Amino acid sequence: MKAFSLLKDVKVKYAFILMLGSALIAIAINMFISPGGLYVGGVTGVLQIIIMLFYDIFAIELSLGILILIFNLPILWLAWKSVGKRFAILTIISVVAQSVLLEVIPSYSFSDDVMINSIFGGVLIGFGSGIILKIGASGGGMDVISQVMSYKFDGSVGKFSFIINVFVIFVAGYYQSWEIAMFTIISIYFTSVLVDKVHTIHKNLTLYIVTSKEDEVVGAIWLKLFRGITVLEGSGAFSRSRRSVLMMVLSSYELYEAVEIIKAVDDEAFINVVRSEAIIGNFVKKKLL
Repeated sequence: MKAFSLLKDVKVKYAFILMLGSALIAIAINMFISPGGLYVGGVTGVLQIIIMLFYDIFAIELSLGILILIFNLPILWLAWKSVGKRFAILTIISVVAQSVLLEVIPSYSFSDDVMINSIFGGVLIGFGSGIILKIGASGGGMDVISQVMSYKFDGSVGKFSFIINVFVIFVAGYYQSWEIAMFTIISIYFTSVLVDKVHTIHKNLTLYIVTSKEDEVVGAIWLKLFRGITVLEGSGAFSRSRRSVLMMVLSSYELYEAVEIIKAVDDEAFINVVRSEAIIGNFVKKKLL
């Protein structure tokens, strides 16, 4: 019942971003990665290897879309338990959309040039994954595992995927060719670069909010984010009008929701976002509810 309630709260723009990101990933795989004989990083790359081995050994062609859905079930449970309900719901939508779109979008080769396929495939997957991560969701697979590890250990989302990507590259080189492995490295590199460019990695931020609606903004933040706020007194240097300056620390995952909450209450609020290099004191690392 609670999951259904959360599903109803998914905003149209979030649903659009999830569908757009999922479509870009599916297009990249069906039109660049697979036609070029390349591999994706993470869990999807492992599934591509499983498909290749099954076909070579048993002459059975498995569906990538269906495998993604099946293999993501325990990972989605991990997201639900370890990260938060909102994150899990958005990720479920993304994974289902990817699985369906991989089956619906036809396979088509734009180029026989493996380099072109590796670059365009990597860029599309990176951009699609990045915009999904940016709204506090993920595309499933290593995105979820990386988010959990990044959230718990304060690291970049990308670096936790390194070991599994090395495995994918090694198997691709061993079973097919080392040339394919090298082009797969190029594709994964472009994916990582785009993800880091589009998605704000996990870090703590300090927000300074200048507002004339102190009580309303504080109440809205408390209601939805449950974050502590320090209230400072301020005034305009030229207008001399009195304003409240609210200071709060939160994780980068909460930033976009916090800005939406503040602007919904006071659309004239001035918000300054500062990266917090270190926090000493009582700062609670919360689930992404």
